[in-house]
Amino acid sequence: METSTTSTTTTNSSTTFNGAQMFKRLRLLYDSWENTENEPLWKSCDAVVLALGNADDNNPYQKTTTLQTWLCGYELKESVIVFLKKTIHIISSPKKIQLFESTTKPTDVVFNVQFQYHTVNNADNNKKNFDLIFEEIKKSKTGKNVGVIIKEKFIGDFGKAWSEALEQSGLTKIDVTMGLASLLAIKDAQELKHIATSAKISDKILKSHLLPKIESIIDKEEKMSHNKLTDFTIDVFSHPEKINAKLSTDTVDYAYTPFIQSGGKYELKLSATSNDDDLHFGTMIVSLGSRFKSYCSNIARTYFVDPTKEQKQNYILLLNAQSVLIKNLKAGAKLNTVYDNVVKFIEEQKPGMSKFFLKNCGYGIGLEFQELYSVISSTNQRVIKSGMAFNIMVGFQNLENPDAKDEKCKLYSMMIADTVAIEEDGKVNVFTQESQKKPSEVFYTMNDEAQDDEEKEDLLEMTDELKAVAGKTRQTKQKSRTIEEKRRDHQNMLAQKNLEETENKIRMMENKNGTGEKDQKSAVELDYSSYNENLRLYNSVGNYPTDVVKNKITIDSNKEAVLLPIYGYIVPFHISTIKNASKTEDYLRINFNVPNTLTEEQIESISVPQSLFYIRELTFRIQDPKSLTNTVRLIKELRKRVTTRETENREKSSLIAQEKLILTRGRFPKLNDVSIRPTIAGRRTLGNLEAHENGFRFNPTGIKDKTPIDVLYKNIKHALFQQAEQESIVLIHFNLHDALMIGKKKAKDIQFFTEISEMSQSLDVGSRSFRDEEMEEQREHQIKGKLNGEYAQFVKRVEEIVPGGMEFDIPYRDLAFYGVSNVTTTLLQPTVHCLVSIHEVPFFVLTLDEVEIACFERVSRALNNFDLVFVYKDYNKVPTRISIIPRQYFETIKEWLDQINIKFYLSERNLVWKKIMDSIKQDLKQFKEDGGWSFLDPEGDEEEEEDEGDDDYEPSDYEPESDSLSSQSSASDESEDSGESEGEDWDTLNSKAAAEDKRKNYDVNAPGGATGGGSSSGGGSSSRESEQKRKRK
Repeated sequence: METSTTSTTTTNSSTTFNGAQMFKRLRLLYDSWENTENEPLWKSCDAVVLALGNADDNNPYQKTTTLQTWLCGYELKESVIVFLKKTIHIISSPKKIQLFESTTKPTDVVFNVQFQYHTVNNADNNKKNFDLIFEEIKKSKTGKNVGVIIKEKFIGDFGKAWSEALEQSGLTKIDVTMGLASLLAIKDAQELKHIATSAKISDKILKSHLLPKIESIIDKEEKMSHNKLTDFTIDVFSHPEKINAKLSTDTVDYAYTPFIQSGGKYELKLSATSNDDDLHFGTMIVSLGSRFKSYCSNIARTYFVDPTKEQKQNYILLLNAQSVLIKNLKAGAKLNTVYDNVVKFIEEQKPGMSKFFLKNCGYGIGLEFQELYSVISSTNQRVIKSGMAFNIMVGFQNLENPDAKDEKCKLYSMMIADTVAIEEDGKVNVFTQESQKKPSEVFYTMNDEAQDDEEKEDLLEMTDELKAVAGKTRQTKQKSRTIEEKRRDHQNMLAQKNLEETENKIRMMENKNGTGEKDQKSAVELDYSSYNENLRLYNSVGNYPTDVVKNKITIDSNKEAVLLPIYGYIVPFHISTIKNASKTEDYLRINFNVPNTLTEEQIESISVPQSLFYIRELTFRIQDPKSLTNTVRLIKELRKRVTTRETENREKSSLIAQEKLILTRGRFPKLNDVSIRPTIAGRRTLGNLEAHENGFRFNPTGIKDKTPIDVLYKNIKHALFQQAEQESIVLIHFNLHDALMIGKKKAKDIQFFTEISEMSQSLDVGSRSFRDEEMEEQREHQIKGKLNGEYAQFVKRVEEIVPGGMEFDIPYRDLAFYGVSNVTTTLLQPTVHCLVSIHEVPFFVLTLDEVEIACFERVSRALNNFDLVFVYKDYNKVPTRISIIPRQYFETIKEWLDQINIKFYLSERNLVWKKIMDSIKQDLKQFKEDGGWSFLDPEGDEEEEEDEGDDDYEPSDYEPESDSLSSQSSASDESEDSGESEGEDWDTLNSKAAAEDKRKNYDVNAPGGATGGGSSSGGGSSSRESEQKRKRK
């Protein structure tokens, strides 16, 4: 079998072992070894040895490296691990021994076996180490039998020296391959997660890359060899960012060389290869598998072009056989019984067909692509257990086709393979479901003639899961439903879902004891007499500053007071009572805070006095210009200083206390010389970013204040990672649940970044040649690659060490669009969970899970841009508007919103969302009874009725989708034409009037005095309107 040549990840200077994982799996090894029921697997061995010289690059599934990866997470070259009853002896290099020594055992794992380490000594070819190990083995149990992987080959001087020493030791070698394999058969939750991810990668490559390529070849009737299709598939594996932007070549590879077979030459085994023959449009078998973090998956499908009646029957029989296989894969069942039941089913359905069936139905899958311990065959009597994962395969080999259309169709085969796992509750979880295998998805027709009804009726009876798709064929040249129609149906489903969620909100409101909590709170906030903090500036007149002069304004910075002369008396006022001060000619005007001018922040501030003021303003005449200017300046400076302090105190008081950061001892992920935004102390700050046990720590290095900034993992709402590709910055961004103090300001977004342009800037400011510029570009490209690698490695290690897992979102560049989210135009990029603009300050992060609907505004052919508003599920939050989006992104954004299950509407004008949301919150029940958000497209129903009579119109595929954006003038012209052609009865007029009244209940701002028009849902009604216009033309 040809396989990927990428070997398992080896250790490096920044490697650490996962202590919890390692000791848990060591416990599993010893429990299995000491269990008397497993005697046939371990064969009374006195010691178990895992020895490795150099890795076999031609065999990525080498048993020893697989078990090392299972135990430690890494491949350990030139190492010997000997498991004895009470001790574990390890011969390895000093660095690897240090890794074992630094790995701590978790408190919840009981494991009392001691470790003893022996450093590799090449001077005596490790003779002393080996002799010591053999002496210890002879003291263990009977001291005779050594359990080894008998078929393992040793490569390199170290491996060969160990093999020779073992042969001469006098110990008996016993094959414990199956005992060790049994440890790999049952996967824990993390392993199953890796297998599921690997399966999704295989599924995605087949569905989104290889199958569309094959369909394109069939549609265009082109020629391409099987080998070229294999190379095409391998190229996708080589660029995993095509599958998902978060994937990299460090974690993704192909499990074996993919193969494509057609034209009568079939070999249904995974050692098969593609040949140089061109793809034949008959029966085509496609098989591929991927590896994610060393865990494997597999998928195989068979596709038919113009299948005969018998081929359809046989394929449905094969589908039913796989269904029987999945139903029989239950914890407690024997593997041979599962296989026998499938064969029995085939023979009952079609006698004589079982002789063409495969000799096994698959095998276990995980770190090894083929776990022979759990092969599904007639001879394997091992029992299925929860946690096992399988590559299930069913197929018929070398069937004859008497109705073949050409010579190459006379002989055909078929195969279906999927990756599955047995869950804890005993259910079978099929990981590869995106690539469809129903008859309607795998049967292609090259001609447009309908199939005979008689032929459909004679198809073999299918199981309940497959009956719904019987007799259907898949057309590749002509689609029965347009993309727009599918999107419209999906949007209608989302609208119904929103109505159900609104009903749940109403039910939750009714379950609450009262609805006046907010009003009561507001009343308390406006009760100024509730403040009992008294501002005592001076106990007596004698405490006034010594420089106070009668009929002169004095500013006391120490007491933060302004002393004003009023009717011959000096009256002190705290600076917080003053709203502002200004001068006009010879006059100084001081405005005071009064109850109806105080902001919520000022009310909450401790500086608000107990008694209310009713002095609104005071005016003084100061004839000396210098004195007047100086007085105004001092008042403003004092007010600014006090306001800044109050703001800081208010923000600090609203902060939520965080847990203490637990520092990791030993090695931990670290990024050096990174900058932070927001800045500390108002200027750029460099520092080191470290990942510890429960959070990150940023240690500033470029400023006097060395106070670290801690960000706990549990406080991170979104973690984003953006590599420097078209930008000159590589960054890690955290959007937080609760704000932190950065410098003197609160921040819910913290970013750590490095700018490439500064690092690669040339110091030579003189004349530069083309060669100099070219070298600088190369230098910048090298720096960019280096930094991208460092950040990616940091992110990868953080995802591994964070308890419970942490996933970094990576923005999708191909879905990006420009728009104004704050003040200036920025590049907005979707991720899996949010929409972000994180390259410029202020940052913009919108959580998609919190969005209920989106509304396109100012949608018109006459305009070059439009706006997009996101309305949140929490109606108390103000909707977010992104303005001035170029129209070229309209279809892309619509498709993206539909894919992430967000209902969207279209409007030709800007809506006043504050009034709309206030109206909705005022009567949520009425909002639901009125159809929820349906008021945004009140004309959708009547357009559907108008469109029913146009069955004879068939829109062509080449007509542009932009027709769905009809202008308001065109809509009104069309309405007039429609009115001339047919009259309307009273019921229709009443329904229109009711819809218009409902729309007017929501105050809509129509720019330019526009009326009518309305908006449409998901582009559906606008598209129908365009079809009407095209028909009239």
